[in-house]
Amino acid sequence: MRVLIVLRALAVAAGLILAACASQQRDVTPPFAPAAGQGLFLIITDIHFDPFADPALVPRLIDADVEAWQGILESGGQGFAQYGSDANYPLMRSALQTASGMVPRPDFVLYAGDYLVHQFEAKFEANGGHPEAFGDFVVKTMTFASEQLQAAFPDTPVYGTLGNDDAICGNYMIAPGRRFLAVVGDLWARQSAHPEAFADFGVGGFYVVPHPSVPDRDLIVLNTVLWSANYQNRCNPGAGDPGAAQLAWLEWTLYRTKLRGRTASLLFHIPPGIDGFTSSHGSGACRANVTPFLRQEYEKPFLALLERYRDILQEGYVGHTHMDDFRIVSTAAGEPILLNHITPAISPIYQNNPGFGIVLYDRASGDLLDYATVYLGNLAAAGRGEPARWAVEYTFRDTYGYTSYDPATALDLARAIRSDPTVRDDYIAFYPVTTASTKPPIDAQNWLAYSCAQTELDSEAFAACYCGE
Repeated sequence: MRVLIVLRALAVAAGLILAACASQQRDVTPPFAPAAGQGLFLIITDIHFDPFADPALVPRLIDADVEAWQGILESGGQGFAQYGSDANYPLMRSALQTASGMVPRPDFVLYAGDYLVHQFEAKFEANGGHPEAFGDFVVKTMTFASEQLQAAFPDTPVYGTLGNDDAICGNYMIAPGRRFLAVVGDLWARQSAHPEAFADFGVGGFYVVPHPSVPDRDLIVLNTVLWSANYQNRCNPGAGDPGAAQLAWLEWTLYRTKLRGRTASLLFHIPPGIDGFTSSHGSGACRANVTPFLRQEYEKPFLALLERYRDILQEGYVGHTHMDDFRIVSTAAGEPILLNHITPAISPIYQNNPGFGIVLYDRASGDLLDYATVYLGNLAAAGRGEPARWAVEYTFRDTYGYTSYDPATALDLARAIRSDPTVRDDYIAFYPVTTASTKPPIDAQNWLAYSCAQTELDSEAFAACYCGE
């Protein structure tokens, strides 16, 4: 009970600080004015909060309880983290202030994974952390980042999924049945209106809750790190095959959802299909460079489940790439059946500008009507202490002309990107969130890899599309 009271107090205190500081941000006009029956929700992902960004504060953070972190981090004098780095406290705080300022009362907030900084253990050691304190520091950092997110929206359902960096064991090493999952499950259960949904979270980091606003719909949250081509279960090898266990759980969950006459949306971190960046930046032959995100032993049955239950599945929300993109799941005949929207990251580590998404939707059907990407347009200047200039980068309807955002319109857009240079130029600009980097990840030479990745989830199909062999 004491822990719960402390966490609630922390959330309230953080919320007050965020509200007090919000006036320091430049006013940003919300992109949508929902009509009757419409609502707004937010998608935020890949903050990769870096508690080591100010080395002078690290010893104090290691020694302090998490409820003291807010004050410690507020005492620092850093500007915003820059390109090539993950989000420090000022950048994370500014992003959450902006999101809550633009949409103070969203219907809900989705977080698509990766709360923790890259190379966490190496940075902990470089800052003098003792190995015995490492696990506790990971847990405190995860708790702080998660509480900051909830505190920005104190009266709003916030649901998250785990990313590949969210672990004590290491990158792509989430350990089923171990401490980290148990702690996160308890934390999210306390924040949730449906704490019973997290009773088995410690088994593998997946869960299902009733959708916060759409009638007769569930939100199914997957831990697709378990299916990643890079996943290793070094810290609990006796746990068997957690990827197969999640597939079995998903099949049962979808079966039960359909039997009850309900529909479902999906939230997960790593998308199915091909990594366009790695596949287009390798040094070998084109086909040899094709790099799937997920292992085929998991991806194929996963996609088969999506097709089998296509009549009850609405859409998927994804992170991981740090960019603004989408993936379309289609049948063998080419019919689009599921849209996976990829939200850009708050972390600018991959030369992207920080960004997040605002979605306009129909509250009765759950249909997506439009979305906007909000971005930080002056990251370098904000790093020097100038006021942060967050703005709406674009809206889907105004830029591409569609009146809905669904598998069919996404497929039509993917085809237009491939055939229409004007549409392609918009996509190339928005993909890294209008970055000012001199080395953007996508350009006029490699754009086809990213375009093919939107529609061709199979390695052979992608190779045929991109390599032309």
